[in-house]
Amino acid sequence: MRVLAILAACCASLVSGAAALADQEVRAVRFGGDEARTRVVVETSRPGEFRAYTLDGVSTRLVVDLPTSSWHVPGLEAGEGVGTGLVDGFRFFNNSASSSRIVFELDHPAMIDSQFSLEPAPNSSNYRIVVDLARTSEQAFRETSGVQPVANTIDTLIAERVEAVYVPPARERRVIVIDAGHGGHDPGAIGQGGTYERDVALAAARELRDQLEATGRYEIVLTRDRDVFLSLQERVQVAADVRADLFLSIHADSVPTNRNARGAAVYTLNDRAENRARNRALRSANHSEEADVNNILVSLELREKRNQSSAFAEVLLEHLGDAGPLLSNPHRQENFYVLLDSRVPAVLFEMGFLSNATDERNLNSPSHRRRQMAAVTQGIDDYFATRGDMGEYPESANTPIRAR
Repeated sequence: MRVLAILAACCASLVSGAAALADQEVRAVRFGGDEARTRVVVETSRPGEFRAYTLDGVSTRLVVDLPTSSWHVPGLEAGEGVGTGLVDGFRFFNNSASSSRIVFELDHPAMIDSQFSLEPAPNSSNYRIVVDLARTSEQAFRETSGVQPVANTIDTLIAERVEAVYVPPARERRVIVIDAGHGGHDPGAIGQGGTYERDVALAAARELRDQLEATGRYEIVLTRDRDVFLSLQERVQVAADVRADLFLSIHADSVPTNRNARGAAVYTLNDRAENRARNRALRSANHSEEADVNNILVSLELREKRNQSSAFAEVLLEHLGDAGPLLSNPHRQENFYVLLDSRVPAVLFEMGFLSNATDERNLNSPSHRRRQMAAVTQGIDDYFATRGDMGEYPESANTPIRAR
């Protein structure tokens, strides 16, 4: 309980925003090299000690700890950006009253080849922190990650690694990723009248985008806006890349052996899939304090995702019931791959059954589509207005992940 209380306090500190006014500024983040060797350069207003190390947990990361700093990087006011070479992206935190942190998400396991400081270059007043990364194997990465001055207590380790808890950046509008299922050479389900799931899913995604954008409250990202095929991993990666506040995957169901089945349903990850996600995130088999800390953080992250996904599903169904019939027990749980990311609250929305003649007609009806997506829009509005509290995270065994 003491550990969880400390972790909660750390999270509250992180979410509260930037630390008090800092003497040091981060003024630039630059990259050089390629996918074999990448140089990371952080430019600051003053010289100071820093610490760089890699972490293996929720994702493969390079962490650079700094004295308390303010963020003044032109064009990157949100405190995050895109990398190059071995670095996929990065984000800045004031993670305590006495330190700041830049977390670099790695595109491939890498080890720190060298790290050093440089005085300002000619015609510049910025001091430079340089970290050279070299591509390595997953096993070597696991063996070297976390190599840093050893903290005295588990309390300190938790405080140092609290960036593992997913916190979307502060911004004026919520970012919602809408995923139109299937596409391209993958038609999905095919209705009695020849309707392709890929087509009605895309039409619904576009309608929902238009309605959400009309509110002025959201920034909408579609995983696809045309009839193309995307892998399941590519769909999940879209939400990770934009650090989405919500992920909604749109589909149409089909049960050819039961033409009477009809109605909408909303799916969230089941317990076994969450355990699978945690095992993927925690690849280390040792039982050191550092591994225990990662277990705590990842479990917290998954617990929060599960709660928020379920909260959204319940609010969404309250409105969908006014737009058409619902399947019996319409909040269901499955091992769908597109819901597997441990950070972004996510649901999979089945609009109806293409194997049912009435549902198929409705799915092809622009007026029904507008009415159904209006209900989704209202559900999204209500969800963000009434964020749920955290729930319990159950333990369970692994099962295969279903593609959807």
